[in-house]
Amino acid sequence: MICRLVRFAIFKDRTLGRLTYGNLEYFTIERPWLDNSPNVSCIPGGTYPLHRVNSPKFGPGMWEIGPVPNRSHILIHVANSVDDVIGCVGLGKTLYPDLKGVGSSRVAIENFYEATRGQVGGMIEISEGVLR
Repeated sequence: MICRLVRFAIFKDRTLGRLTYGNLEYFTIERPWLDNSPNVSCIPGGTYPLHRVNSPKFGPGMWEIGPVPNRSHILIHVANSVDDVIGCVGLGKTLYPDLKGVGSSRVAIENFYEATRGQVGGMIEISEGVLR
């Protein structure tokens, strides 16, 4: 399993991206880049392992990114705005027209987790770029 996350809009208070897995596409919301500081920053670009974990907040079988230097508990989960993520990646099906967040997050997560059911590991490539 290989996912690609391209961050295409970086603001002072949030980062937007597009995550692809096979022919599936989702939009992402993350914290802004603040030197990889835990709980307030998105993680550095790079290639990281993905593995399943049980989250006390989000439930069993969540996808976690890492290890990431100086960071832990970086999940891919339901989130519509930057207020819903604390160093994690929120997934949505749409972008808000004002680019303040992502929409249909619960639908996106259900779809992504259904598409990856039965898989226990993979990789995620995170970079900056433009949408094509």
